[in-house]
Amino acid sequence: MNRRLLTALLAVILTFAAVGGAALVYEHSETLRQSEWLKGLASENNSTSKYDETVELGGKTYGFDHRIETYLFLGTDASGNEDGEKEGKYHGKMADFLLLMVLDYTDDTYGCIQIDRNTVTKVDEPDFEGLAIATRDLQICVSHWYGVNKEMSALNTVKSVRTLLGGLDRIDGYYVLNMEDIRLMNHTVGGVEITFDEDLTEIDPAFEEGETVRLSDEQAERFVRSRMSVGEGTNEERMGRQKQYMDAFLAKVKSISSDDSEFADRLWQSLRSNATTDMIGNDFSRITQMFLSGEDKGILQFEGEHTTGFILGDGVEHEEFYPETQSIVDVMTKLFSLEPVE
Repeated sequence: MNRRLLTALLAVILTFAAVGGAALVYEHSETLRQSEWLKGLASENNSTSKYDETVELGGKTYGFDHRIETYLFLGTDASGNEDGEKEGKYHGKMADFLLLMVLDYTDDTYGCIQIDRNTVTKVDEPDFEGLAIATRDLQICVSHWYGVNKEMSALNTVKSVRTLLGGLDRIDGYYVLNMEDIRLMNHTVGGVEITFDEDLTEIDPAFEEGETVRLSDEQAERFVRSRMSVGEGTNEERMGRQKQYMDAFLAKVKSISSDDSEFADRLWQSLRSNATTDMIGNDFSRITQMFLSGEDKGILQFEGEHTTGFILGDGVEHEEFYPETQSIVDVMTKLFSLEPVE
């Protein structure tokens, strides 16, 4: 092959390599851009203080240096269109129940934050390519509506929870079930016992004030999901019933696990096919071990103002909850050991 032809071939090869390389770099940068928004895991904490992490609440900075793990558990409602992913018409089911579990390995304690689904906070509204096109104040339950698939809906909700908590650097895992899967949860532990402190016979004739009932799987779902037909029909009232159920459920898990070291794995396996999650069996094992050895700080809630309004923008009045900043600080101080940063 003569030198002129060889030079021409080499030039063509180098041109294709440059174009292909540029395309790969662009594709990689787009993937990174989407991934960084999607997960929101890049730390914005540039502090050189003694704290491993800081959060900003009410214009003040707070830090903590405990070894913390957090896991977000979601129960979704019947809304959305989760079968429309291939047609670009996906909408996630809205979050009906939000519980952030906080494990403190430094103090050997654990506790949970039950977040009102109507809590107003910053919510990203990604387009169908998965990139954020707007961020506005909305009920946190709406975070799960946005995304191109179930995983993105979960991560979008994770991001909103992190924002609500002052820009928390990360949440270590998410676990999403439909609220109807409460039946399977209840079944796996052999039923949860509830003592009724009010008359709830509108939900079930057996739910009489003062009675203690081991809930069937169908009764468990009605107990945690019913709202409009009970009392004033508010989510605040329903959250009380959900908290009562989760207190009893977690106590049952702890009791069974103390006698059966393999129960956590069976629980994980029984729910696995129904869940959308980035957690693994070892995460549940560590949580169970903390249940058995750590101090329980309970399921905590934020105080604030419950009202109704049109912030959702669909022309219909919906419940809205505005948590008090000091209440967020107090709850996080109890579970994260926050300290003011001077």
